[in-house]
Amino acid sequence: MARLILFLLVVAAAWYGWKKYPEFVDRRTGHTAVIENGATAPLERVRVRVDGQTLVKESVPVGESSAMPFKIANDSEFQVTWQVSGRLGEHSWRGGDVFKGPMMQRHIFRIDDENEVMYRTENK
Repeated sequence: MARLILFLLVVAAAWYGWKKYPEFVDRRTGHTAVIENGATAPLERVRVRVDGQTLVKESVPVGESSAMPFKIANDSEFQVTWQVSGRLGEHSWRGGDVFKGPMMQRHIFRIDDENEVMYRTENK
């Protein structure tokens, strides 16, 4: 019975190590996408697509910002899609560049009342 318990512990530890191995190896910091709401109404269903992944924030209140960390494997550009609370339609913006390289950055998207996006970056 003791051997069976020991065997199950070894199997569980091996399985855990197998699943968590990428996190142990890839300890580098990542980029951060920051959505700033410069509009007079809350932003809803904000989605940022980059390098095949989608970062989602359900709402960003007026005058506030929301940060979403991410890591990439390839150079890519951004696609941001959002809705404004109380208004019909979905808005989108495409642009900006994020590079896999050694420098990690904070990518800031400020969305205003005219649904214009001001994009800027800051080094971390």
